[in-house]
Amino acid sequence: VSTQSTWGLYFVEEEMVKKFKWYPTEDEKKPFTRKSKAKKKPVKARKGLVPGAVCIVLSGRFKGRRVVFLKMLPSGLAMVTGPYKVNGVPLRRMNVAYLLVTKTTISIDAAAKEAASFDDKFFAKAKETKKPEEEKLFAEGAQGKKLPENKKEAQTKIDKPIVEKLEKVMKQYLASRFTLRNGMKPHEMIFQSLTQNINPSSCLPLFT
Repeated sequence: VSTQSTWGLYFVEEEMVKKFKWYPTEDEKKPFTRKSKAKKKPVKARKGLVPGAVCIVLSGRFKGRRVVFLKMLPSGLAMVTGPYKVNGVPLRRMNVAYLLVTKTTISIDAAAKEAASFDDKFFAKAKETKKPEEEKLFAEGAQGKKLPENKKEAQTKIDKPIVEKLEKVMKQYLASRFTLRNGMKPHEMIFQSLTQNINPSSCLPLFT
């Protein structure tokens, strides 16, 4: 190493020692603060996702079930219903990314008016009071989780006008679970509308 380069390193080390006299033994954790808050963009509804559209749930507890789309919530999630008496799907919030929209639509004018007053607060879970673990176990075993009365009433108000207008074929369609069989190609399927004059037995994507 040349003398010039050696002296250069020496002066750099000396300056570093003068500047930093103390080093922490461990890395200090600093709280993360976002400098600029990004504005939330309103979520655009997917093409064909209109009130009354029948959708297929692609993930979650009700995977494969058909649901009726009611409206878009302020959070960007979709509000859907089974109806509950037809296929057991209650009023729920769902991510639009996990809904496959079909061309089948149902008239839900009365139900849409009822659903207009609902927002994300309706689906928020109630805060539970903290109890000892032993008390929780005995309480859950004896009573179990009960659905609040306001949610039961809301389910009935929205589902009743929908179920009354459903025909027998449409009830069977909503009650059936969507599954793929051998030889079926999802990318070639066309989810046609049940309102057209179609023979149900010849339309596999609708009843499979």
